[in-house]
Amino acid sequence: MVSKMKFIVVGCGNIAQRCAIPALMNSGVTEVVCVVDTDERKQEIVEGRFGLRFETDLHHVLEAYDFESVYISTPNAIHVQIVEQVAPYRKNILCEKPLAGSMADAERIAELGKQYNIPIFEGFMYQFHAQHKIKNQLIADGAIGEPQLFQGWFGFPPIADTDFRYKKALGGGCVLDSCAYLVHSARHFYGCEPENVYAVLSHEDGREVETHATILLDFGQGRVANLVSGFNNKYKSQQVIWGSKGLMSLERAYALPPDFQSTLTIETQEGATQQTMPACNHFEEEMRYFVANCATSAEAWRNEFLNQTRVLMKIKACGKYEY
Repeated sequence: MVSKMKFIVVGCGNIAQRCAIPALMNSGVTEVVCVVDTDERKQEIVEGRFGLRFETDLHHVLEAYDFESVYISTPNAIHVQIVEQVAPYRKNILCEKPLAGSMADAERIAELGKQYNIPIFEGFMYQFHAQHKIKNQLIADGAIGEPQLFQGWFGFPPIADTDFRYKKALGGGCVLDSCAYLVHSARHFYGCEPENVYAVLSHEDGREVETHATILLDFGQGRVANLVSGFNNKYKSQQVIWGSKGLMSLERAYALPPDFQSTLTIETQEGATQQTMPACNHFEEEMRYFVANCATSAEAWRNEFLNQTRVLMKIKACGKYEY
């Protein structure tokens, strides 16, 4: 019998309930020991739906439970507080994006990771979907020539006024939310950091956080990314890559249900072709990646989330509001 990595889940919001907890329970390499949330109303969900133990006191769980890793699924601004509590117990950490709501928080988290010699991974699940391996291989094989423009859209219909993503104190705003996926995917597509960052941020209805962002990232050598995200749009989650010989479009690039099959389209002077991408549970794939790599990747993961946060903070600095 294969030994599974034991996790606790801190925070039981929408993503944890719909995606992360089921993935941890079904990945084959992980298991959930308990779920921790300060909202006692979540107990019925945790115990009834998942059959898991529910606790409200993280300190008690850290002292009393046997586990190796922590999955953090709290509002963005609270991530650093959770890491500060967990790090001295030398637990592996997998945190939903964005790991940090500010550069100071990112540097503090990096410091804790080095001090206690623990791996801390910023979870962008989309990157583990099988469709991106296919897309990247086609580009490497020259399907659209030399890539020159990466375009990404990620936006969705209005969210509830009470949602933490509208709360500045909780790390809200579309830059840290939907835009983070776009920045991450552009950085990894080009395999380097942008040399210049430009952005237009909008605050609809006088909200204290940005609700829309249009971004231009200059990666040098003619490589550019144009990214658009927001909270009040028709749903869109797409990538388009323009190359010297053609155009490649991925219909659904970022948030996909496990049974959803996206469509990849390639357009050249000779015409257009389409192929159906395989379905994939990218949350389960993320768990398998974490287990396989957490013992050897602490430094690489630390540099990665510092670079990611640095770009997001440059984008925020383009706004008229201070953060």
